[in-house]
Amino acid sequence: MDLIQQRILEIALQIPEYVGYAAKDRRREMDKYTRRQLAQKYSELDVYLARVQKRAPLAHIVDLENLDQKLQRLIARFNTALTGYAGWFNAAQIGETDIDALTRFDATLANGVPGLKAAIEHIAAALKAQAGVEEAIDACAEMIDNLNAQFDQREQFLATGKKPSLDLPTTSPLSALEAKKKPDADLVTLTNLKLNDAVTFAGVDYLVAGKITFTPPTGSFWAILLQDGGKQVWLRIAPGNEIAACQEIRLVVPSPLPDSLTHDNQTWACEITGQATAVVEGAGGAKRGTVNYARYLANSQRLWVEDFGGETRVMLGDLISASEIKVYRR
Repeated sequence: MDLIQQRILEIALQIPEYVGYAAKDRRREMDKYTRRQLAQKYSELDVYLARVQKRAPLAHIVDLENLDQKLQRLIARFNTALTGYAGWFNAAQIGETDIDALTRFDATLANGVPGLKAAIEHIAAALKAQAGVEEAIDACAEMIDNLNAQFDQREQFLATGKKPSLDLPTTSPLSALEAKKKPDADLVTLTNLKLNDAVTFAGVDYLVAGKITFTPPTGSFWAILLQDGGKQVWLRIAPGNEIAACQEIRLVVPSPLPDSLTHDNQTWACEITGQATAVVEGAGGAKRGTVNYARYLANSQRLWVEDFGGETRVMLGDLISASEIKVYRR
């Protein structure tokens, strides 16, 4: 049995009634069914993770909540179809390699279920032993990030027909012998920053002094406070994978948040607004609350407004690239 046949068998065993994408009139139906089944399987793991989280000590609650948010984001993506790939499903002629490629994506995502279950079990065991908890959580987070990356590639394949690598990244355990590198940051690295991690930006070395994780009904976004003595800057990792370097400014903003604002002789148009749960981490520990937020645009700049109910914060910033940031994890 060759590799692709084995993959097809694996997906068939894990998703009942899996019939594949060969029939033109079944492709869209099969895609929806497959994503729904994957969402169900990962939702069962999310319930398991919630049970583990309830038994965890306060010191690990925030990390476990961040992990849960990552998993919920993956589940939400399974439940939401990508727009713009109707042509793939409607095409009369789709090659066997195209069908096999999508099947392999599905198999890889389905095969992630037992691996993720084992990773959550490892967290539960580490909590019970009170040893290696952070390492177990980080390993689980990396696994979910890899699954999200696989789903990104699946969507890209459907949208463009591009066939990227289908193998999850692996790291040899011998890499522990290598000296720590100082890599440029990427989006995953930034969202996983923790208090007291070191970050270099614009030639200045900072420590992470605070982190706010915003969780609206779909997805998450982050504000990370970098501090060096009296100097500070906020990194904003926003929906759509935007990264901005921001400073807090004083600006009177009416409530409810308006459709536009005037600041510095510019009119700022509201691009996105909503309500989210916010987990704020800082020197005083971790606290949870609710926030109404809006993001305003003017040229390439961003203006963030957040109403925490009695306290409103405004941040102004410019878009930057992740390559401008270097991260030194503690």
